[in-house]
Amino acid sequence: MMKTLKSYTHNSFCTIVSLLIFLSASSTVSALKEALGKDGINAYAVHEKGITGAGVNIGLLSNGNVRDSHIAFERENGSAVRLHDFTDSGLSRSSHDTEMAGIILSNGSSSHPDQIGGAPGAKLHSGRFSDKSLYQRTITNALDELIKKHYCRIIMTGIQLPKEIVSADGNSNWAKLYDYYAETYDVIFAVAAGNSSPQVTVFGDIYNGIAAAGMVKSDPNGIYDKIGSISNHGPTADGRKKPEVSAPTQGLVAPTSTGDDQWETLDPTGLGLTSYAIPHTVGVAALLLETAAKCPAENDDRTEVIKAVIINSADPVPFNTDTSLSNPADSTTVWNPDSGYGKLDALKAYETLTAGSVSQKTPTRQTKGWAYDVIGKTQMQEYQIQAAKNKRLIVTVTWHRKLQKIGSKYFEEPVPFRLDLKILSPAGKMLAFETAGPNNLIKADLLLREDGQYTVVLKNPTLAENRDYGLAFEVTEP
Repeated sequence: MMKTLKSYTHNSFCTIVSLLIFLSASSTVSALKEALGKDGINAYAVHEKGITGAGVNIGLLSNGNVRDSHIAFERENGSAVRLHDFTDSGLSRSSHDTEMAGIILSNGSSSHPDQIGGAPGAKLHSGRFSDKSLYQRTITNALDELIKKHYCRIIMTGIQLPKEIVSADGNSNWAKLYDYYAETYDVIFAVAAGNSSPQVTVFGDIYNGIAAAGMVKSDPNGIYDKIGSISNHGPTADGRKKPEVSAPTQGLVAPTSTGDDQWETLDPTGLGLTSYAIPHTVGVAALLLETAAKCPAENDDRTEVIKAVIINSADPVPFNTDTSLSNPADSTTVWNPDSGYGKLDALKAYETLTAGSVSQKTPTRQTKGWAYDVIGKTQMQEYQIQAAKNKRLIVTVTWHRKLQKIGSKYFEEPVPFRLDLKILSPAGKMLAFETAGPNNLIKADLLLREDGQYTVVLKNPTLAENRDYGLAFEVTEP
């Protein structure tokens, strides 16, 4: 069941909103420890390397506020949470938003020592930006303050806009606004596929964000291996490949707003509530941003790089996606309308980012890595990767949708930018050709049939000039 809030006003700047929430029941059968451990998204393995999201500021925009006084958020210098009200209606503690924050920030408590979040070293700004109705100017004010004043590099949203009100086709003012801020200020937007609709809902349709589906278990005592029944499916209304990733929702034990040491078991029956998937994406992104801050490499904190690394590292195996490639020319994007490109894997993403960058036309023996570059109109760029027979080569490339703001309106760039991806064998034979279509991301997965140097070719077939992109790759076992 999803809680829907009625709107008193509806026009081009206002719409009703729905919380991505289901009321939960107390239980300690499973917990964050399971969802964030090796059978979940593997975030704790990154914590063991000294990376906890420290120095990263996160913004949460929703119908309410986090209970900042909860013991899970206590730090030596005060709470890890700061509260904001952008509605002029006052602060409003919300269990939904406290739970979302807890999946990221929780340090546990004496009563719940194992409930450690995905990025407990980060800080979070909890902004109430909806009070029954949602206005574009309110979102704009909230984003301006969180990004420009409080330097939030990640924004997550705890509401969806019902399909009856607005189509999730990327063309609403809401989607354009988010895409504009993501591209203009280089911010990671973590959004949900949404709940209880036949297709992805707004804000899950934005181009420049990462949309998450909700993972549950086939067996209550098993591992996370399927998508919940109410997690919305892709593609978007205009045919784009959303969601991109999946994360656990069932049985997470998180702080709630009813008391300073009160905890709740979320999604106990395994519906796949996407509010509880979003914070996993945020946690992984925060870990990568701290990692980038500690590395001397340039551009490893770019939004396109972080997104490419996260999605290239996503694991389709838990969903029994057929990734067996029986023909030398076979390739697959391994995208699934329910689960996206697969389950988040924080450790693999960390390893890809820390493997270092690769450069154009410079052969590399790295088994994983990333690139960031700028490409001109009708230009081609090449990357050369040494790999062995019977390995898999996985490549992801992504770029931003670019919008121009005029007054309170957002307009597409005159020449929409996209890239085509081609992979050549050591002998120069074309093994894969992927075009983006309406998407701004391509992921290819190729079984290699010979030893040697493989060439990844990116082509800008448009007249768009000086556009940047992020690329990630991995050579791995089949």
